[in-house]
Amino acid sequence: MLSRRPIPALAVLAAVVLGAVGCVSSEDIEGLHRQMNDIETQLQALERKSSSKEEVARLNASVSEQTQQLLKSNADTGVKLDELSTEIERLQGKLEDTNRRLSQLSQQIAETQGDLLRMRGGSSVAPPAGGAPPSTTSPANPSSPRVGEPEAVVRPAAGPSELYDTAYADFTKARYALAIQGFQEYLEAYPNTDLSDNAQYWIGEAHYAQKKYREGVADFDRLLKDWPKSDKAPAALLKKGYALLELGQKAEAVVQLQYVIHEHPSSEEARLARARLKSIGVEAS
Repeated sequence: MLSRRPIPALAVLAAVVLGAVGCVSSEDIEGLHRQMNDIETQLQALERKSSSKEEVARLNASVSEQTQQLLKSNADTGVKLDELSTEIERLQGKLEDTNRRLSQLSQQIAETQGDLLRMRGGSSVAPPAGGAPPSTTSPANPSSPRVGEPEAVVRPAAGPSELYDTAYADFTKARYALAIQGFQEYLEAYPNTDLSDNAQYWIGEAHYAQKKYREGVADFDRLLKDWPKSDKAPAALLKKGYALLELGQKAEAVVQLQYVIHEHPSSEEARLARARLKSIGVEAS
């Protein structure tokens, strides 16, 4: 900051000179005052200019610091977003299968109720509590249950819903080996149901969760080969790309993820594929 102290000194010096000369006119004095005012105005302008430079420098430093913080925050957000997208994908898969299982359970309950009605058809006497048959059973029929004996319960063999639900429950509880075994048993017994492609997909997911990425790639390939129109195909393509990245096969993984975007451009899997490509420094085409 420039000092303004020389101004009074200059005035004193001018007065001394004028007093010594003694013959200076009033116009000369006014002119000297104007020059002194001009000098003071110039000094004030220099002061303001110096202050502005300091403020600009401080502002630039503040902007630079905020920019660095913003870049770091964006990087952290990108990583968290990728993790969140993976978790959302997993939860969406669970929700889809849960809705399917609820629909199957409702149908199974209706079928069971129908079986019970058919088993009791023609009998106007309901069995007493505890399952004991009525006391009017004819003793001449040796195959009829006697009083006090529990009625025999007919248990149906395990169907596709039971096998699938048991395997999926193991998967959700991270019992991946049991889940794989259960889904494989399901595919052996029921290879052509509406849930066969889902069973194959969850085998791949279970291998992926165990970090058995080569097995996971093979599982997803089988799904894409045997059920090319499956609603699990986009997810299988995406997770195959993830598995290839984990195996260090970046070029193959990039091709796979680009394929997801090309074949299913408006899907959630396409969005996740773009995010994963961006995270490894590749622009989606």
